[in-house]
Amino acid sequence: MRNRSLAKLFIPFTLLLAACAGPTPQKIVPGEFEAGQVSFHKACAGCHGVDAMGTNKAPNLIHVKYSKDSYSNNKIVKTIMNGSQSGAMPAQKRKVTEEDIKQIIKYLRYSQKDIEASKT
Repeated sequence: MRNRSLAKLFIPFTLLLAACAGPTPQKIVPGEFEAGQVSFHKACAGCHGVDAMGTNKAPNLIHVKYSKDSYSNNKIVKTIMNGSQSGAMPAQKRKVTEEDIKQIIKYLRYSQKDIEASKT
């Protein structure tokens, strides 16, 4: 009987933990980009989707519109810290550190490398 009570508590707790972990990345990245991938999936993937591929909540960031030539690193920092100009994306400054942002940008730029290569 006691085991059933524990199971009733354990299952919802496990589901809650899984939901808090955020989406799981599908893309394998080199070690130097893993910290950014982890930070992105904790802070951003809930809206921007697994591997930054977009959802119905937020755009695909692996798009020429967000490439380095079109959307500077400084603009990414400002958007993360203050939210988007349209107001669609809220400020994330309480959810990420400066180091997280630096690593997220590094990860995004690596993930966008195929976009950059196709432009040449």
